Formats: sequence, C-alpha cells, structure tokens
Amino acid sequence: MTNEPLHFTLWDVRRGISIWIRTPNGQDHWIDLGRIPEFSPSKYVRKNHSIGSIELLIISRAGKTHLEDLPSFKDHFSYPSVLYRNPTIPEAEIFGGMTHKYQKQYAELHRRFNWPGGDDNPERPSNNGGIRYAINCLDHGSVVSNPALPESAVIENNNTSIVVMLLYAGVLFVCPGDIEPLGWREQWHHYSKEYKYLINHSHARFLVAPQRGHKDAYCEEMMEAIQPHATFINDVWGESEIHPSYKSDPIGILYRESGMKKYFSTRRAGSVRVAVYPSGEHCILQRS
Repeated sequence: MTNEPLHFTLWDVRRGISIWIRTPNGQDHWIDLGRIPEFSPSKYVRKNHSIGSIELLIISRAGKTHLEDLPSFKDHFSYPSVLYRNPTIPEAEIFGGMTHKYQKQYAELHRRFNWPGGDDNPERPSNNGGIRYAINCLDHGSVVSNPALPESAVIENNNTSIVVMLLYAGVLFVCPGDIEPLGWREQWHHYSKEYKYLINHSHARFLVAPQRGHKDAYCEEMMEAIQPHATFINDVWGESEIHPSYKSDPIGILYRESGMKKYFSTRRAGSVRVAVYPSGEHCILQRS
C-alpha cells in the first residue's frame, strides 16, 4: 500500500483538537482526541472506514479539549501500539480528581505505556510508508535555556504541549497543539536543526494554528520559521479573537474552488482534509 496517498484530516471539534492521519502504507495515526457533543471523530472513522486499531496516538497536551473523545476512542479501537505524551507533567495536574471518565482512562493509558522505541515504532519512515516525523516537547517546570529569553521564565501549562511536524513527499504539516510564543521560542532553541531539515525539504507547508488561531497564541517567530503556504483553523473564536496574521500572512496555495487561498476553516464543512500523493501532488478538501 506504499503507493497510496497520505490522508490528513483536521476535524471540527470547536475548542478541541482532533487530527486523523492515514499513512501511505495503511497505518492510522491520531493527534489529540477532542470532540463535541454531537460529533465523535473516533466513532465516525470507525463507522465509515472500518478501522479497528490505531498504531500511533499523540496527546499534545492533557486536558479536556484534547482528551474528551477518549472513551469513544477506547470503545471503537484497540489500545494504540505507541502513545506519545509529555511524561514530565505531574499526575495531579493532568488527571485532576479523576472525576471524568476520560481522566480515569487517560491515567490508565499514561501508566501503561513507556516512551516509544523498538524496530516497529510507527514513527519511523520505514514503518509508516515514508512519513518523517519530528515530535518534541519541553519539560514541565524547566527554566528556559534560550539566551534570548528571560532566565527566570518557566515552562508550564500550554508551553508543555507536544509539537508535531510530519513530512511526506515534500508536503509538511505542523501541529503545535496549544503552544504559546515562549514555548515555541524555547523549542526552536533546542530543536531548530531537526525542524529546519523538514522545512527545507518541503515545497508545501501547512500550519494547524495553535489554540485554534486565538490571538494570545500567535507567534511571529513561528510564522517566519515555517512560512506556511496555508493555515488550518478551528474557527471558534470569532473574527475579533483570531489573530489576523493567520489569515493574511501565509504564502497562499492554489485552491481549485477559489484561486489562491491562505487559510482553511473547519467550520465550513466539518473538517479540512488533505491527500498527499507519492509524487508530491496534493489536494485540499473542506468536506467530511
């Protein structure tokens, strides 16, 4: 199945995040498990695509908007083969009082899995049909080491988010979770070599806007480093709350319905979907 396209789907789950990735060789990877009362991405994918297992699950930040679909995920899929999460966050913070079902189930997942490794790791290009991943996070409570940043700044809350980049056939997707400017600048200090490699080997770049495009998460350095051709936005805040640069500053990409387009919103049709072919050609759809 290595000649099949990569499918990347960002679901409309309002303030949450949910991204499903079907790899060229038929694996299924997932970033975050957000949902809304009337729509469960896990249930939809299981029902409409007859998928029974997920090879890779990444939780960019433990919280309701990233985990609320976990009970449905567990109902419809077996345990993921590999789980990525930030293991440095105190359990009392990520599980709270375990009053919600998703918190109890996440505690079970968190304690069950070790950091991924081994020859069958789905993160490896040789195992996933040629996708190259960069998956990084900052330690909770650490003091920033970037000399350009205040020495007393501490990494916590949104800045502990996992940043995921994936590159296939020259098309790069950047999924930064809820990270804010401080966290991105410190991540760039640590991982710029890895990130630059993916950026420099891409001819098309798509940024999933952090915090669904909210103005408080906008980072000029992120936009300058990635130079996205288009942004994908879970547009829930309203025009006054979304930073306008997410919509005005991308390079733009030729879109079949409306010429050059700089951003795509999940609100139009429930999702933004991208198919990337082995040749590097890609097709963007706003239809679920």
